[in-house]
Amino acid sequence: MANRNFNRLQALDKKIKILFGQASIGASGAATLNESRSAGIKSISRTAAGEYDITLGIPGGASDTYGALLFFDGVLLDAAAIAANGGLGFQIEAETVSSDGVVKVFALNSSGAITEIRNGDVLKFVIVVKNSNISAVGAGVIS
Repeated sequence: MANRNFNRLQALDKKIKILFGQASIGASGAATLNESRSAGIKSISRTAAGEYDITLGIPGGASDTYGALLFFDGVLLDAAAIAANGGLGFQIEAETVSSDGVVKVFALNSSGAITEIRNGDVLKFVIVVKNSNISAVGAGVIS
């Protein structure tokens, strides 16, 4: 195990937070959050086929809100190759991180249509948020 000081991540803007999450996908696309690998993620829930709400915060605790969502990306872990209609990417449907800490995402297939994530897949994702509502380099308030 690496035993180095990794605290020197830098960004041009101040108060940038990087959150990581991992969820196992079960039957009918149901997601189970791996809490030990999901720092800053309260929960993930399937709201419809291929649609998920990711709530920021502490599992079993309160939701966290942030000034702005800066980035989201996800990838599926599966030993089998993705078929022609498999989930290839993710799209942000909506985000309300400044009011309730929720990021809504779609899983998309190769045609760009919303698709169910396969049973047994593992979803790994990263969310980058701004921990204040002040813009970079004194450029005012985030809008």
